[in-house]
Amino acid sequence: MTKNVESLSRNRNAATGEGPLPQPSSALSRARGLAGMSRALPLAGLVGLIIVYTIAAGDRFMTVNNWANLVQQASVVAIIGFGLTFVVVAGSIDLSVGSVAAFSGMVAALTATGHGSFMGVVAGLGVGAACGLVNGVLCSIFKVPSFIVTLGMLSVARGLTIVVSDSRSEPVSGALAWMGIAPGIYLVLGSAFVVAFVLMNGTTFGRYTRSIGGEERVSALSGVPVRLVKVAAFVVSGLLAGLGGIVLGGQLGIATAQAATGFELSAIAAVVLGGTPLTGGIGNVWNTAIGAFIIVVLNNGLVILGVAPEVQQVIQGAILVLAVFVALDRSKIGIIK
Repeated sequence: MTKNVESLSRNRNAATGEGPLPQPSSALSRARGLAGMSRALPLAGLVGLIIVYTIAAGDRFMTVNNWANLVQQASVVAIIGFGLTFVVVAGSIDLSVGSVAAFSGMVAALTATGHGSFMGVVAGLGVGAACGLVNGVLCSIFKVPSFIVTLGMLSVARGLTIVVSDSRSEPVSGALAWMGIAPGIYLVLGSAFVVAFVLMNGTTFGRYTRSIGGEERVSALSGVPVRLVKVAAFVVSGLLAGLGGIVLGGQLGIATAQAATGFELSAIAAVVLGGTPLTGGIGNVWNTAIGAFIIVVLNNGLVILGVAPEVQQVIQGAILVLAVFVALDRSKIGIIK
């Protein structure tokens, strides 16, 4: 009995960040090794891609204009991916981020037309956070699997985008347009990264998120407010999806009901390529940023080298499967289906 109490106490200290950490175990050592590998491999992969394309494509790849375009191409996927990272680290998934981005971007553009850009941004972010809140409540409070909930929200948000826009496009101008072009897009991307990084690494919320993804039952027994933290993770994901949708509208100069189609897959790919396993427990927004750049650098280099589009898809799919194979912590899964 005493040993059980001591074990629970150590788990509580680890989850809350208070007191001494538990003694190292084989599982803990394995998690640390996986976390270290997840940090090193994505950066090594990105550097390797840059070296290969620099040698193969020469001056066509390593130019200021090309890299400025790469940053802008990666920005929306990275911003959406930052929020998605919290959900994945917590051990869940959010398939709705692309549709939520489109819905938020449309609401922001429509609101800005009559009430100014500031209110447009507020409305867009509010819609994104509200969608995330619905996802989080259904998953955490009503115990509906996140895959099902967010798949449903994917359709709901896309349908609502069509309803509020009456199937018409909405021009984007003013501050909303500025957020999608240089230098505004760099400021938005940098700010989103800093906020997400601090949330993940410098707050109790970030520690709790990792704790839940690592071992949800132990976290609950240790006093971690599991339901609240999971809801908050989905709200952050929806909020940053909303911001990504606003930035995308600024890039395109127009908000449409078809915007951000497929971006949920790109964001998930960025998170996974960044080394965050879908089993949760470890991960960082820094790695997600690297994953987003891997995607755009890979595509950009293949285009410059004249690789056929169908071959590009094969290469991209193979790399994604390889990233999952390397990052997945199989010790946390009893049966692979």
